[in-house]
Amino acid sequence: MIFSADEIEKKIKYVFKDKMLLRKCFTHSSYANENGGENNELLEFFGDSVMQYVVTEYLFNNAYGDEGKLTEKRKNIVSKEPLIRAINKLEVMEYMLLGRGLENRVGGDDKLISSLYEAICAGIYLDGGIAHCKKFIKKTIIADFELERKKNEKKKVLEDSKSALQE
Repeated sequence: MIFSADEIEKKIKYVFKDKMLLRKCFTHSSYANENGGENNELLEFFGDSVMQYVVTEYLFNNAYGDEGKLTEKRKNIVSKEPLIRAINKLEVMEYMLLGRGLENRVGGDDKLISSLYEAICAGIYLDGGIAHCKKFIKKTIIADFELERKKNEKKKVLEDSKSALQE
């Protein structure tokens, strides 16, 4: 697949002012080593911190438990699996610019996939600010957390109702 800023922007629902920054988000170090240019490694690093901040603020504002529980919830929200699910739902991994040695591994490398999510977070933050970044994170990983939380609450209510009836 050829890199397409327009297609990526439609999928992530954010339009970059700086198209080169978007391209950098999708440029793996193997590609940059072979073709020149910058890679997304610093964006991954920064994006991880931005994502941690946004999720921490979200959990704090919604008061989902004490410090220990919030730390555990944050860890679950920003772990590799939710990031992979988000990238797969967005269907943007195919636009990743990879070196020849990695091109065949694009769908099977979990670190590569989760790192792309972090780079996109940093890119959106740098291009459009924290509000756009929060919106992206909320719709891609926090929404799934909320869905799961509500499902678990309903399950608990049903279990509690069944126990109360039996008593």
